[in-house]
Amino acid sequence: MPPGGRLRCGNRQDMTRAPRKTQGIMRSSEHSPLSLLWPRPLPPGGTIGIVSPSGPSSPESLARAVAALENRGYRVVVGESAGSAGGAIHPYLAGADEGRLRDLNHFLGDPSIDLILCARGGYGAGRLLHRLDYDAARRDPKPLVGYSDVTALSLAFAARAGVVTFSGIMATAGHGFGEDTLDPHSEAGFWLAVGDHGFPRTFERPEGTAPWTIHRAGPGGALTLTGTVYPVCLSLLTSLVGTPYVPDLAGAILVIEDIHEELYVVDRCLTQLRLAGLLENLTAILIGSFNGTTPEEDALLERGVPALCLALAPEHVAVASGVAYGHIPRRMTLPVGGVAEVDLAAGTLAYQANRYQGRH
Repeated sequence: MPPGGRLRCGNRQDMTRAPRKTQGIMRSSEHSPLSLLWPRPLPPGGTIGIVSPSGPSSPESLARAVAALENRGYRVVVGESAGSAGGAIHPYLAGADEGRLRDLNHFLGDPSIDLILCARGGYGAGRLLHRLDYDAARRDPKPLVGYSDVTALSLAFAARAGVVTFSGIMATAGHGFGEDTLDPHSEAGFWLAVGDHGFPRTFERPEGTAPWTIHRAGPGGALTLTGTVYPVCLSLLTSLVGTPYVPDLAGAILVIEDIHEELYVVDRCLTQLRLAGLLENLTAILIGSFNGTTPEEDALLERGVPALCLALAPEHVAVASGVAYGHIPRRMTLPVGGVAEVDLAAGTLAYQANRYQGRH
């Protein structure tokens, strides 16, 4: 399908719509965790819109992603700027901000789009936050999926629109749909997360992954903890400190990951969060993958990141590592902003019922 093609899908008479927001952009303080709206589920054969809010993707990689999704029975619409390049000044962007913003806002407001899939991460999503159509996202919440740089969008939609998004597989990069490295277990988890399977739902440790390591239990030795779960790329969360695009993290369970960052950078990020008061009232920190560039760096990060979390977070904050989340082939697709009960010993996240219960 050529970029920018349009496909319509069926009606949604059986779908409850979220209430309209009538007085401008919502602030994070206006939402309790339970007031966040969950997106409507992706129906079988629904329409997926691919956008590139961050880095560029080649037309060939986009074509592979489109073919893979169509082969799975979905209709696909590609944003007009998805295959763009940033040129000599901004080669790291998928075209100009205006085009990337136009594609994303169009898909947010188009009722025929059932899921918005980000092509890849990189950098650039943060440049769009102040002009996103949060009203449209609140009126008709649909799954928005991506990770890495897309963390900026997920946090902003939680803080400013009050909607849950998903941190998961993308289209053209990060072991995505258009790549040979797409892991079948990760893909199965993706469809379970965004599809019409109903809630409450428990996200289990993927097959073939090691048990979590518990470095510190919760108060009184508690191994079962409840809070709003925010899976994030650590450096992206840190980059938004001091902006209105970070949701209220009081009582939250923070799931952190990053890639190609040395241990001192992780130290700097966590220290910044501590100085900003964002670690003070957390319930837990769950540590995903921190991939270095050498085996020696990986080993240092595996030891050092838990040690930093133990040292910098207050003693009431539980800490566990080994979560299958991050820039790795076999990973969970997790809701961003949903309330869950986390079992540290079992390695599970049991999300509570959402606004949309699914169609059975």
